[in-house]
Amino acid sequence: MSIFDRLIGKIDKIVFICTLVVLFASFYSVYSLKGLYSQKETLQSLDNALFLTRNLLEAEQQHALSLSLLLAQDKSFLEAFFKNDRKKAFDIIHQKIASLQKLQGYDFEVQVHDKNLHTYLRSWDYSVKDIPLAAFRKGLVLVKKNQKPLVSIEVGKRLNIKAISPIMKNGLFEGSIEVIESFRHLRKTLAEHGYALFIFLDKKYLPIATTLQQHPLVFNRFVLVNDSYDKHSLESLQSSHLKNLQDYGYFTQNGYAFAYFSIKNFVNQNLGYCVVLFQNATPLMLKTNDEVTPQKVNSSGVIIQ
Repeated sequence: MSIFDRLIGKIDKIVFICTLVVLFASFYSVYSLKGLYSQKETLQSLDNALFLTRNLLEAEQQHALSLSLLLAQDKSFLEAFFKNDRKKAFDIIHQKIASLQKLQGYDFEVQVHDKNLHTYLRSWDYSVKDIPLAAFRKGLVLVKKNQKPLVSIEVGKRLNIKAISPIMKNGLFEGSIEVIESFRHLRKTLAEHGYALFIFLDKKYLPIATTLQQHPLVFNRFVLVNDSYDKHSLESLQSSHLKNLQDYGYFTQNGYAFAYFSIKNFVNQNLGYCVVLFQNATPLMLKTNDEVTPQKVNSSGVIIQ
């Protein structure tokens, strides 16, 4: 074999090796770009889920507030209330609830308090009255003090959205009316968008939230507030990620992607978390982010948390 033939052979080998390197690099680049695109797509979906859930939750609070204000100014109810006709007031409240539920599709309950912050009536139990509430219902105390409406997420026997409006007469505080909404409508709306929602309450509140004492515990740190849930989705949350949750963040686990944010009451105490999730997510590891959301007061003086 001549020198020329040997040179041609070496060149062919070099070209072959270079071709392999280029092909490998190309395949690797395509694979990496595909992975990056999938992670970016998952991250965008998580951003959308977080944004949507927060906005819907605020809309739920505004809805409860609107109902509370509406009932607090209802002439027929006020007439019965000021005459201390509990039965008539109870019947009027039930009529209003039935009418609003038919029109809007929301499930809610109503509690009325007297000027001493005792239970006047409850829409779900007429027999209950005269229970002092000031010791553990700080929202009621604040409404009486400021004589302004308040909407927040509060711990009582359950964890609910609570909107309280003062009942005034001749400039004096005579009581308050409270609209109580669960998170059922929020979960239903998110499900229509392809997301599942879990509401977690810190288990330290269980002595107050007595109706949740038989609900499942998650990682022995939170109690599940949901009255219904997908068992497989819940099991996927049994993760070390739940040890170090911040104010909001993302993580993936067991084929699910999760976005979460903290639930705070009107004095900015952390009560628990909203966790929204969806399936078939590209695995990714993300650091959680700190975000402090200050209490907001709108132009009419209504406190929104």
